[in-house]
Amino acid sequence: MKKITLKINAFLCLTMFALQVQAQTWTENGTYKISTSGLTPELFMTISTTTGDLVWAEELAGEDPTQVWYIVDHRLPASAGYMEITANIPGPGDFTMIVDQATIDLADPNDKNFRISVRPGLPIDDAGDPNYGFDQFQRRKTNPAPPVGNNALFVKPPAPISGGSRYGVIPATAGEDVLFDGGGIDELKFYLIAALSTKDFDTSSIFISNPVNNELSIKGLTSNVKQVSVYSLLGKEVISREVNEQSALKINVSALSSGMYLVKMQGDNGSFTKKIVKQ
Repeated sequence: MKKITLKINAFLCLTMFALQVQAQTWTENGTYKISTSGLTPELFMTISTTTGDLVWAEELAGEDPTQVWYIVDHRLPASAGYMEITANIPGPGDFTMIVDQATIDLADPNDKNFRISVRPGLPIDDAGDPNYGFDQFQRRKTNPAPPVGNNALFVKPPAPISGGSRYGVIPATAGEDVLFDGGGIDELKFYLIAALSTKDFDTSSIFISNPVNNELSIKGLTSNVKQVSVYSLLGKEVISREVNEQSALKINVSALSSGMYLVKMQGDNGSFTKKIVKQ
């Protein structure tokens, strides 16, 4: 079989050290906390457990899932450079960051004052869906720009909206909505929790079942795959299995809560990570 070598995501850091280091610019796909800049105390983008909306809140203890965001390339971007921003809360499940369409003034396509919120479920991967395009964000830079990376967040809803909007409304206190506008670009802080990077790995014959119920099935494993592990989006290893040159592997995942997980296959030539949904 012809070998197809792909550039894919692999976990490099599984230690929860986000707030033990200084905030950094957004340089790569990964799991982050997102906070305001210049406020004391800092306020973090948070999914409200009472309303289900996106609000600014003071930092919660530990890696609270209402404040942890998985930021990767969008699964079906309208154009290059668009990202999806998701969260997973045990029990309620997955949430996707979106533009609140109710705050868009359809009579004025130049109005860029939007409320950013969340909706239950994963990002939309069907361009024919009427809600397609409202969950696609861009990593950008403020002016003056930092030497490396990005420290701003943009969004560009589909037509009839003209142009994009950006984070530019600094909250005055906890509990306020997350608002974007067409004015100045304000800085955000991105606290890295689990970094993702790229390595070469042969995935030409590997199939991973997705979504999964009680059993995760992996077919087409090659001899260079030595270990298969399942991680939560917070980087916690929940399952690990050694591979002994078998072509297929079945893993019982019935004990896992519903939500999003990462399946990592480690081999001699790198590692391959795929996001799955446990139903």
